[in-house]
Amino acid sequence: MIEFVENGHLYLYNGVIIPSVSQILSETKFKDKYKGVPIWILENKAEYGTRIHLLIELYEKKEIYSLKNIYEELSLNQNERIKEQYSINVLEQEKILCYKGKYAGRFDMTAEVNGITSLIDIKTTSKLDKDYISWQLSLYELASGKKFKKFYCLWLPKGGIAKLVEIEKVKEKDLKEFIETEVKGKWQNTK
Repeated sequence: MIEFVENGHLYLYNGVIIPSVSQILSETKFKDKYKGVPIWILENKAEYGTRIHLLIELYEKKEIYSLKNIYEELSLNQNERIKEQYSINVLEQEKILCYKGKYAGRFDMTAEVNGITSLIDIKTTSKLDKDYISWQLSLYELASGKKFKKFYCLWLPKGGIAKLVEIEKVKEKDLKEFIETEVKGKWQNTK
């Protein structure tokens, strides 16, 4: 059984803490991704990104939300423009996944994009790291046990022009090798 503990952003598998997809990637393949960036900048960016994710989730559920600033309004307007342009029909949001008790995570959404079932991540970064997103979405897909026709990133840079960017998949063989060498070796409490 998988549980998520909001305080501390922890995933528990049968009561044992397991790493998240973000933790795995930031401590292995992408450990220097934010090297030299002050922590306060990273925290502000993460807070903004989390807020945009929440607003999109509430918007899709047709729940009430309030906007704090013009950037949030701009992001929601651009999200709606992208949805119309690509005929995006959201199927699921914020679903928690676990891969064999080795790692866990929560994808942003699955959706039909021009009629094709796809896995989508939302990013608000100023630059898009397609390699990171490829690994992130590929690990989510593996944990889901489903095969998605396509991966996308809904890129909503703060104050910039939104884009829907197609993302390449990491080969399943490479994912499983990565899990065996990096994940299993680094986090001893995984089986």
